[in-house]
Amino acid sequence: MKENRKKISMSTPGSTTTMAIRSMDEGAILEVLSQHGLISPEQKQDVIRLNHETGMPPGQILVRKRILKEKQLYKFICKDLGMNPTKPYSTRSFTISGLTVSKFRTSGDFYGIFPMADGRIALTLSDVSGKGLEAGILAILLGNLLREGIQMQNIVPNAIMKKINLASRTFFGVDQFATFVVMLLDLYSGTVEYCAAGSPPILVYRRKEGIVEEIDQRNIPVGIYEDFQFKGNALNLDKGDMLLAYTDGAFEARGIRGEMYGVPRLKNAMLKLRNKKLTRILTGLKSDMRRYSFFRGLADDTTYLAIERHKKR
Repeated sequence: MKENRKKISMSTPGSTTTMAIRSMDEGAILEVLSQHGLISPEQKQDVIRLNHETGMPPGQILVRKRILKEKQLYKFICKDLGMNPTKPYSTRSFTISGLTVSKFRTSGDFYGIFPMADGRIALTLSDVSGKGLEAGILAILLGNLLREGIQMQNIVPNAIMKKINLASRTFFGVDQFATFVVMLLDLYSGTVEYCAAGSPPILVYRRKEGIVEEIDQRNIPVGIYEDFQFKGNALNLDKGDMLLAYTDGAFEARGIRGEMYGVPRLKNAMLKLRNKKLTRILTGLKSDMRRYSFFRGLADDTTYLAIERHKKR
């Protein structure tokens, strides 16, 4: 099958980062990288030249030529884009918290918490194949898209996922895919709109029933088919309920006999830890998984992202 390759155009001279974020043109993403010192102007021109000469997508060029430095890219994503925040986000009725444990020095997992103009909170969780540079570049694409969506009043998760998919296909070609979760939390109603692409089932602890539900959605990872129609859904969090999204590293650890930790054990750990503060729940989940594997090296990067609705408000 012949691969569709798209050549990039030069971005407008003097364009700001905000303009680049809104346009989502491949050249604009290169402009963002250049403006923040992640690539030099000469390297940017080299990528554009190679794209025109070979038709290779710019993301592939950046990765194969090792133009970007992983540590510098990771620092930019966490500090400037605000991904993988270390402090919880709290309101009168909700607490949102995440935790990432990296297998190596830099992670291929990224989560984000983004307040929107209409009062909702956008949350994302991604696990990118290839890790390192590929994950970092796709995180920048994601951060840019979300900042565009933050200004939109009627944006829905599956529409965001469609944009992520198209951006990934355009920038990387067919060589890159990722699992994603996009959620929009309504702080007033407790409704969570979500779209999950290739990710493990979302878990929801229901305080009234004392159970943990599995919310599975049959979408493929992003970056595989350009015209895939991602489906979204919604659920409601009542007082005392907790939602947990996570990457596959959270359940793929193996015990001394080779048996996987698995989602059932993760659900049991949620139930045991349910009365603790949210940050302690996440560290407790990590510790339970690590004890099961006898503290051996991680099978993969591991990330948790949780939403808790307070019991008394």
